[in-house]
Amino acid sequence: MLGFGGKPRFCLKVGSRGLVWGEHIRTWRGRHRYRCHSSPLPADSIKLSPIDPNVINHAVLEERLRSLVSSGSRSRLTEKIGMSELPKAITLVLPDLAVRTIVLSLDHLPSRSEELEALIRWRLGQEQRLPLVGTKLVWQVFPASGADDNSHVVLVVVIQDSILHQYEAVCEAAGLVPREVGVTSFSSFNLWLRAAGGRRRLHHDLAWVTVLDGALTCFIFHDRRPVFVRTKLLPEDPVHSAQAGGNVEDRVLREISASFLACQEQHPQVQAKEIILMATDSCQHWGAALNRELGVTVESVTWNHIDSLGWKTGGGTASLEALPVVAGMI
Repeated sequence: MLGFGGKPRFCLKVGSRGLVWGEHIRTWRGRHRYRCHSSPLPADSIKLSPIDPNVINHAVLEERLRSLVSSGSRSRLTEKIGMSELPKAITLVLPDLAVRTIVLSLDHLPSRSEELEALIRWRLGQEQRLPLVGTKLVWQVFPASGADDNSHVVLVVVIQDSILHQYEAVCEAAGLVPREVGVTSFSSFNLWLRAAGGRRRLHHDLAWVTVLDGALTCFIFHDRRPVFVRTKLLPEDPVHSAQAGGNVEDRVLREISASFLACQEQHPQVQAKEIILMATDSCQHWGAALNRELGVTVESVTWNHIDSLGWKTGGGTASLEALPVVAGMI
C-alpha cells in the first residue's frame, strides 16, 4: 500500500459504526504484541461513499478518536521522556465503501513509480471513465505465473482526495499523522496471504469475501492473480441486522452468487471452488450454507492467522472487526 518509511506502530480503522485503534508493542525480547480498542459512533457521524463526503460530524468523530487513543495507547517510556504529546504516525485503514477498487491488466510495467501511475491513470480514464482529477491511487502488482508471460495484473484503489483529506483532518486534530493508507479488504487479504504461505496459496482459483462495515467485497483469483472485484452495499450492518431478525445469510449468499456469475460471464475459464471469508464473529457459521448453496469450501480468517506470524495479543478487544487494524501494522 501507499507508505512512507517504516511501518507505523499505530493503526486506526474507520468503520460505518465505529472506530478501532491498534498499537504495536515490541517486547525487550523482540516479540510482537498488539493491543486493540474500539469505540462505537453515533449513526450520523459517517456516511460511507467513494464519491461524496464521508465525515458528517467532525466534532463527534474527533472527540471519540481522542478518547480512544488516550485509553488505548499507554506508553510509559514516551510519557517519561516527554514525547507523549508528539504527533503519532499511523496507518489509516479505510472501509471498502469509501474507495473504488479496479482490476487492470498491463502488458508493460514501467520500472519507475511515476510512470506506472501515469499509465494506470491513463488506462482508468480510457476503460473505466472515472474522474481521476483530485484522486490518490494505491495499487498492488501481481506478476504473471509463467516465465513466458510478461503481463501483469494491478489491483488499483482509487481514493478521492476530498474524502481522504476529511479523515486526515480528523486524525491531525487528534494528534495523529496518517503516513500509510490501507483499505479493509486489501489489508486483510495481504495478511491472510502472508500467513497462508504467499502466492503459492493461490495455486487454484479462489474467492476472497469480506463482510464488514455494511458491505460485501469479493475478489476472485485465477492463475494466482485477481481477475474480478466487486463491492456491494448491504442494506444494513450484518451484526445489527441479524440481531433484528433479518435474513442476512440469504442476502450475502445472493450477493456472493451474483459475484460468481458476473465473474464467469467475463472470465468463463474461472472455476472458483474455495472462499476465504473475512467476516464478523457472528458470521462464522456461514461456511456450511456457502458449501451447500455454491458447492465451495470455506476457510474463515481468524486470529490464528495473526498468531502464525508471531504476533500475540496484549489485551483489548478480541472482536474480529479489529483484525484489519493488526493487518495494517504487520
